[in-house]
Amino acid sequence: MRYSLLALALYAVASHASAAPAPHDEILPDLNRDQIRQAERQNAETTVQPQQNQVSMSSEELIRHPEMLTDAMDTALARQNIDNIRFLLPLYRRMEGHDETMASYAGAILYRADGDYKAAEQGFRNIIKEHPDYAPVRLQLALTLSQDGKAREAAKELQEVRKTPDLPEPTKEYLGEFNKYLKKDRAWHFDGNLSYVRDNNVSRAPRERIYGGFEFEEPRTAHGIVYDVSAQKNILLNGHWIWKNSLSAGGKFYWDAHDYDDLIVRAETGAGWRNRKQEISLSPFYEKRWYGTEPYSGTAGGVLRYSHMLSSKWWIFSAWQYGYRRHKDRGFLDGVNHAASASVLYRRTDKEYFVFGTGKGYSSARDRSDAYEFENLRAGWTKSWGKLGEFSTSLNGTVQYRRYQAEDIFSIKRLDRETYVHLAAGHKKLSWKGFTPRLNWAWTHVHSNHFYYRQDQHRVFLDVTKQF
Repeated sequence: MRYSLLALALYAVASHASAAPAPHDEILPDLNRDQIRQAERQNAETTVQPQQNQVSMSSEELIRHPEMLTDAMDTALARQNIDNIRFLLPLYRRMEGHDETMASYAGAILYRADGDYKAAEQGFRNIIKEHPDYAPVRLQLALTLSQDGKAREAAKELQEVRKTPDLPEPTKEYLGEFNKYLKKDRAWHFDGNLSYVRDNNVSRAPRERIYGGFEFEEPRTAHGIVYDVSAQKNILLNGHWIWKNSLSAGGKFYWDAHDYDDLIVRAETGAGWRNRKQEISLSPFYEKRWYGTEPYSGTAGGVLRYSHMLSSKWWIFSAWQYGYRRHKDRGFLDGVNHAASASVLYRRTDKEYFVFGTGKGYSSARDRSDAYEFENLRAGWTKSWGKLGEFSTSLNGTVQYRRYQAEDIFSIKRLDRETYVHLAAGHKKLSWKGFTPRLNWAWTHVHSNHFYYRQDQHRVFLDVTKQF
């Protein structure tokens, strides 16, 4: 699967010419981005299911022919045909001399199909307790545990199944695919994005060069790269519990304007609980920022995330983050930051989905003219075209408001409306060893009551993504 990667936010603000450069304000990050990536990964890496075929028999015919009913039930179970099992099981239980183990086995499969994983697991374990050598039952238990988020226990059961002598070759192939699927859950997942940038006003010099006795520098052009890399790994604990780890780094590197180089490195680690439909996690994090090749700030805090699958087409995501940011040289910017984010994903087809989201938060500072509240709205659309889905497009937009708490040195209490639009298109035939180029267009517009922060910028660029 190809995981869509968002480009890093474009910066909208510059520092005063008389002061050392400072980072620009940015479109605040979407806290649900990693959750949506994980949902996309789960949607692609679905365990291979046995093929289902339909049979057509009436209940009257089956009741009059017990042998036929038994054969039909055995066939439906072997092929994992849920519709047929649901139809046959009540008839089979009415049959005199029926095999109660087979009936319990069929009942457990129906529990799983209906989403009652606890009852399904208990049903399979009851059978294994009496018949520990029943490999098909143990395989169904492994599948149930995997779907319910208990990957560690599923792997143990799968290893027991693989010890069964004289397994048919198709079964060995299925077990191999199942084992690969389980390994992916506990493996490192990496994402990367790289693009060239030419910025005609990297210092974000205002159009008004002179204001209130202040004179500002001329616009400066810079050339460089924008990059974004991340890595995630789950450590499987007992039951539904996991330990989540995440590392990321992103920023800009200008080979002809190092005063504006920007790098943010972030590390998260914490516990999570999950099952088939939902996941909740709490992770402490630390974030370090370098600006102009020098240490700029450090933020320590925690992030709470929750996701829930309402159906195969609808997902909801929410997150709340708290952090305290401390600056190396600009103590007047130190303060607490709160941010909340919520998103809804609607999958129209296997090749098309929409995301709608909103965010709200507060960033404090010792100097109240740098403290602000923010709120935003987000929308995105992603689609793969054609039978094979080789050509893909994505369109994402964000509108954000910032309301500052006090007047600054220009006696202006700042109010900004920021708009960001990003359109990307790529084709798998242009990929080389997993590196996929995309053509991008991005527009950033800042409407502000403050002369210094107004901005309108268009960018057309190529980037390269890689997922492995």
